[in-house]
Amino acid sequence: MRAAAALVLLLADPAIAVSPALSPAPRVFLARQRPLRAAPRCSSSDPATEVARWCVANGQSDAAVVVSGATGLAEAMRDFWYVTHSIGTTDDAAPLTALAFPAWSAAADGSLFERVFQHVGSCSQLSDYLGDDVLCLARHPTASDSPPPHPTMLLRRHAQSGFSSLSSEEDEYFGGVDPFAELEARLASDAPPPPPPASDEQVLATTHAWVKAVIVDMKVCPFSHSVDKAGLPQGGVTYPITRASSVEQLYQAFWEQVGELDRVDEREVATVLLLAPEFTSGSAEGFDAFADSLNEALTSLKLEEKLQLVFFHPGFAFRDGKERMGGEGAAANFARRSPVPMINLLR
Repeated sequence: MRAAAALVLLLADPAIAVSPALSPAPRVFLARQRPLRAAPRCSSSDPATEVARWCVANGQSDAAVVVSGATGLAEAMRDFWYVTHSIGTTDDAAPLTALAFPAWSAAADGSLFERVFQHVGSCSQLSDYLGDDVLCLARHPTASDSPPPHPTMLLRRHAQSGFSSLSSEEDEYFGGVDPFAELEARLASDAPPPPPPASDEQVLATTHAWVKAVIVDMKVCPFSHSVDKAGLPQGGVTYPITRASSVEQLYQAFWEQVGELDRVDEREVATVLLLAPEFTSGSAEGFDAFADSLNEALTSLKLEEKLQLVFFHPGFAFRDGKERMGGEGAAANFARRSPVPMINLLR
């Protein structure tokens, strides 16, 4: 939504502070993911102003500038996925968004920033918006050609016209009109309405019962002492619930929990079960691909010594080449068949 002729309010969920625009200049946002507060007028050394001037100098005066306050990898990834989802779901988003990370000191290492960019690129194969509606390019202060003042991700909104599921020749033949839209609408109207989603209380109660019966009582995890205590040394277990339905939203929720583990002592929180009841609940294969992308992140971003991941899904089946859906070994699948899709983050 547009706040004024020279400003665009892009981020709607985490509140933002909007700085006055330069003249001419990109739209400027300070992404805080905290309660809305008025932004002070930018000084010449303000990160938002520096990035805005860099955009103007490179012929991108119609860009939006988003300044992340992230100080670490988890916060930076959380902000990246939030901004990407916002761009993909906002009709009047700026054609180019420069997402800068001035407070992330480790990103001064160009090799780390490059690894992050490569990981993001691999995630685009699964994403709802990144790679199709939103294109990404990384720019770093160590670059020899027009370096930005801070490590920056450039996110370009890719405008698509016509019916994107058709080839360009088919799209031209049908005049940019989806020839199946009427049929799909009629079929959708004949389908019974989906059941209402379970409430957070219902999801939590069902998950607690499953954890006690399977993980604790059957000793699937020897370090799970109860529904609320696990780990070595023993610490608490949290059960955050996300209503993420897109890949970008679940990536954001995942990195938020990684950041929470960084911020709290292991005796307070030893493990996290992130519950995603509205994400690929009917597609174990889709959730499997998502899990692979996060396991890849542990390796490429060198997080193996800090974090381990275990994934659970209502339709889980092992991928070891054995026939486990029936006959010998079929019961082994149920140790990882949870009531809803979930990600177990272990220190």
